[in-house]
Amino acid sequence: MSMLDNAVSSIRLGVEDFKAVSIDEARALSAIRNLTAGLLLMFKVKLQELSPPGSGEALLKQNVIPALDASGKPIWIGKGGKTVDVESIITRLDGLEVRGIEWNLLRKLTEMRNDVEHYYTRLPTSVLLEAMAASFHLVQQFVPTYLNRTPVQLLGESVWTFLTTQESFYKREHEICQKANKAVSWTHPLLARSSTLLHCPTCHSELIKPRAPVAPPPATSFECTCCGTVAQYEEAAEVIMTMHHYADLYYAATKGGEPPISTCTRCTHYTYINGDALCVLCLGDSPAQVCLDCGAELDHDKVDECDDLTKLCDHCRYVTQMD
Repeated sequence: MSMLDNAVSSIRLGVEDFKAVSIDEARALSAIRNLTAGLLLMFKVKLQELSPPGSGEALLKQNVIPALDASGKPIWIGKGGKTVDVESIITRLDGLEVRGIEWNLLRKLTEMRNDVEHYYTRLPTSVLLEAMAASFHLVQQFVPTYLNRTPVQLLGESVWTFLTTQESFYKREHEICQKANKAVSWTHPLLARSSTLLHCPTCHSELIKPRAPVAPPPATSFECTCCGTVAQYEEAAEVIMTMHHYADLYYAATKGGEPPISTCTRCTHYTYINGDALCVLCLGDSPAQVCLDCGAELDHDKVDECDDLTKLCDHCRYVTQMD
């Protein structure tokens, strides 16, 4: 049986497992495992196809070593039985100009598989719906362009139709969550405009919405459909702010400079906009300066904006100078 045949068989088994969850909950774990295994094999098929002849399927193997071909030119040869992991699959296919694939869906699916294998004994049906939706999108994006066939040809009409139906259900639930989050009376316009960025702080699913009955902020709480996590209003605001400023936060962390948001010294939440001198949660402005290392409040008169050492408390400054 070829690797592609194994991939198709695993995806089909995952669908059958899903259908049987209502009468046997243990099949939920098997559904996630089989779907993930099938999709990973599907991507590995392309690496196998693109591996140069005589290279021992180098693009597919985790371990590669240099060697010389018959003409004395250096080549890479795949060794051992271990194949590439998720991140290596993504890196290699991206380097080979495989475009238009939402790799985050694959990452998230493998995370769900790891979570259910190590932490969960009972898997919510909503998590399976999300896995089915991820499978639908990845197959749709990859198969026609890079395996030169339609999803129906690859999986068969019944399996593909089933995946399409589950994706539609997930999409409807996602729309319900987005609409409910927009309707919240957020404490600041930025939170209202960016409410679509809210996701579960535990499993990162976007299927999260206000708990009924909806209370006015800050008593509003949000419940994740996928894992059941209940996030309080403050936590939801932190998630939204982090996602809204994600690019600038990443730049500040990697290139340097002041991050766009920081922890508010009044309400202690990560919701203070540095440029506006305003917290979107407690609406406080001009908070007290705090030590960059330990968080202790500083004497404002001793703070020099041009000297990072003055942004440390006496103890932390002493330790730094001693180092």
